[in-house]
Amino acid sequence: MFLTSNSSNARLLRSVLFAALLLGTALAIWVMFEGEHAAAEQPNRAGLVVTFSDGSTLSRCIEFSEEEINGVELLTRSGVPLVSWGTGAGAAICKIGDDGCNNPNDCFCECSGSDCQYWAYYALENGQWQYASAGASLRKVHNGDVDGWAWGSGKAGQGAMPPLLTFEKICPPLVPTVAPVPPAEPPLVPTTQPPGLPVTQETAIAPTATAETVAAASPQATATKATPQTPATGTVPTQSAAEQANAEASEKDDSSSFPRQLIAFAGVAAALLVTAVILVRRRASG
Repeated sequence: MFLTSNSSNARLLRSVLFAALLLGTALAIWVMFEGEHAAAEQPNRAGLVVTFSDGSTLSRCIEFSEEEINGVELLTRSGVPLVSWGTGAGAAICKIGDDGCNNPNDCFCECSGSDCQYWAYYALENGQWQYASAGASLRKVHNGDVDGWAWGSGKAGQGAMPPLLTFEKICPPLVPTVAPVPPAEPPLVPTTQPPGLPVTQETAIAPTATAETVAAASPQATATKATPQTPATGTVPTQSAAEQANAEASEKDDSSSFPRQLIAFAGVAAALLVTAVILVRRRASG
């Protein structure tokens, strides 16, 4: 027998509904946080464009885990042979590849008087190259930025300029990594033997000829070559290993994202349902 009053039942119901509302909201927040956390695991990337004296241009996409790095560090991580002078805010680029000065103590050896050749430094801003107002060591490179270097004649603020390449052209979109699938072993083809003989992989034949008989054998005797086996016909072509790996990766991604979407939908639906019930009960009591 229930001995509780209507007021206590109403309070209990409100408590249950409020707890369900909190649970649904927490589920929705958790799913959104997981999605942001997964996106944050991707590395930061920045583009680099370098034009040499012979007109050739090198472009590379450099990944880094830090929130930001400077321009010298970006150039160093590209792997291009480099000679620099100084450290910290006073670092200067003397040589990139085969162009420039080998002696760090004479970093601008080819820049004297009106004929000045040096490495001009640029940053891509609003789709255009902007001559760097400060040295590469003071430049803060973030995810999606592009730096440019060009060797040639000029003066400060008017040096050679690399070709215009956007971040999208240098750094292609990231794709999920699929583990390599080992090649499938070829199917065993059963050997066909004459009727009456047991089916075996190899048949040992006892030697019957001695060395003397072999020597006395006719020179016209020739060794017979084993006829290679031909695989059985009528086989059905199967899907390649790469296609199978892509299909399995796609199914795995779909299966991993479906529960999160279902949880988020359930959390939001529960929150809306509880809110609707509370509003209806308040309107009925009023």
